[in-house]
Amino acid sequence: MITHLLAIDGGGTKTALRLTALNSLATNPAFILTVGPSSLTQQKEQAHHQIREAIETCLAQVKLTPQQVFIVIGVAGAGNVNAKQALERSLLSYPNCLVTTDAHISLLGVNQGQAVNCLAIGTGSVATRLETDGSTHMYGGWGFPIGDQGGGAWLGQQAVQALIEAIEQQTTSPLTDYLSQHLGSQRGDILQWLTTANASRFAQLVPALMDHAHQGCPVSHEIVRRGQNHIDELVTKCCENNELDIAFLGSLGAYYQQHISDEWCSRLITSIGDALDGATLLARQQVEIRNG
Repeated sequence: MITHLLAIDGGGTKTALRLTALNSLATNPAFILTVGPSSLTQQKEQAHHQIREAIETCLAQVKLTPQQVFIVIGVAGAGNVNAKQALERSLLSYPNCLVTTDAHISLLGVNQGQAVNCLAIGTGSVATRLETDGSTHMYGGWGFPIGDQGGGAWLGQQAVQALIEAIEQQTTSPLTDYLSQHLGSQRGDILQWLTTANASRFAQLVPALMDHAHQGCPVSHEIVRRGQNHIDELVTKCCENNELDIAFLGSLGAYYQQHISDEWCSRLITSIGDALDGATLLARQQVEIRNG
């Protein structure tokens, strides 16, 4: 018998879990946990291990069996059918488990399952729309490095490119001076850092980038401006042909919401929930379907 719902949000920077009793509210979790990244695009098989280990830790802490829990996993990279199926095969010991994208659970959570435009900007960037008939549309979200412009990984990558340009042109700026102290100032240093530079490591440079932009660094400001332009384009693609509300989620969502083009401001709403709320909602719906 299913007694609990386990929501999992897996991305390029972290993996968040929240366990909720089936007869309780999502705001009263029985257990919460945050572990390392689990993007199927970036971490691949390591993501499977990360997710399985987190589930095992959660169930052991609250002494539940796999049969007692319905699990919804919204994970970056699950839009790739092969990657999604590989994760599903690694979770066969959990009989009540649904794998979807992190964008999907964000879309469901941001407005409690009601029609809305959702911009989720964290390590990556994606815009999704939930129609009144339940259908969905997605824009962006192609993954790093081919897509995710304006997201944390992309911003960090642009910062490193600025450092490379500064080294070659023998120029300086507050941002590139900072990066040279932390990543290195020679070709060999940068190449060594890049050997382990995934989306998560690039995204870790964003706080420094934003700090320098706020302090007036022209190089930082230009990178952030380009990021804003990319997000504006994403908003336009998602929102121009409908009148639905617009909500932002993710670690960079609040920043970009503050800098959205004036034409969209009247439609902005504060997000009601987050990706974990969306996963919990989806899990509850699945249990209700099973119970008839």
